[in-house]
Amino acid sequence: MPGDPTREPESPRAPSLRVMRAFGGPPATDLAREEVLVRSVPEVGPALFLYGWNRPALVLGYGQDPSTVDLSACAARGVPVLRRITGGTGVLHGADLAATLALPADHPWTRSIPGLYERFVATIVLALSGIGIAVERPAAHPGTRRPRSPICFEDDRGETLLAAGRKAVGCAQARRREGVLVHGLLLLGVDVALQAAAYGVDEARIRAALGPLADPPPAREALAEALVGAVADALRLPVVEVPPPGVDAGLLARYADPKWAPAGDDVSDTR
Repeated sequence: MPGDPTREPESPRAPSLRVMRAFGGPPATDLAREEVLVRSVPEVGPALFLYGWNRPALVLGYGQDPSTVDLSACAARGVPVLRRITGGTGVLHGADLAATLALPADHPWTRSIPGLYERFVATIVLALSGIGIAVERPAAHPGTRRPRSPICFEDDRGETLLAAGRKAVGCAQARRREGVLVHGLLLLGVDVALQAAAYGVDEARIRAALGPLADPPPAREALAEALVGAVADALRLPVVEVPPPGVDAGLLARYADPKWAPAGDDVSDTR
């Protein structure tokens, strides 16, 4: 697409985009895989990991206090509370589509936090428009930002996309010495009662803030295909389908425990 600002010349270090898919697997395993991808990107190059679960899990931002959600309500409803590698606040998702892009630290897209968000979100917009789904950016909020909500999808920032005036796509980043990870969650449905219980808020608050991409929503597999094509086109890389990476027992145990948070001078995360 001539003049498309999301496109970059092919990197000589990364002749292909590795695409991995995992639908219906354990949430902790997929969250741990994101760390594996960002740590291994210098050796294996860019990777796009697409996943989703059959049952919902509440995923906290890496530094989020678990007391900001209703842990007892989650336990009573069989909803595991986990933690991801990126910052920000909680996301309750299951049969939705999560898309994770891992890039080398010196890739042109990763030069700045806002720049990476812009490239990634623009690519998602192209993918959605290709299958007939219209989304929009939120209006700018001049001046001081309001306090962050414990519900990620209640904050409308630059890495947000709205459908019918409600947030349907949210993104987050993790920046490491080895590489940079940006991921987005595309909502295909919203269980208002479950969301309200997990966060301990009124259902009206959920209805006002969250919404699916479309009604009826697209099939998750069709949406995944659209994203693969858009990301590969934007990066100008051919696609190679590979299995998701393995996860060792120690890393998996850490991601199954919501109390952990990364530590050390290599951590630079932002929502």
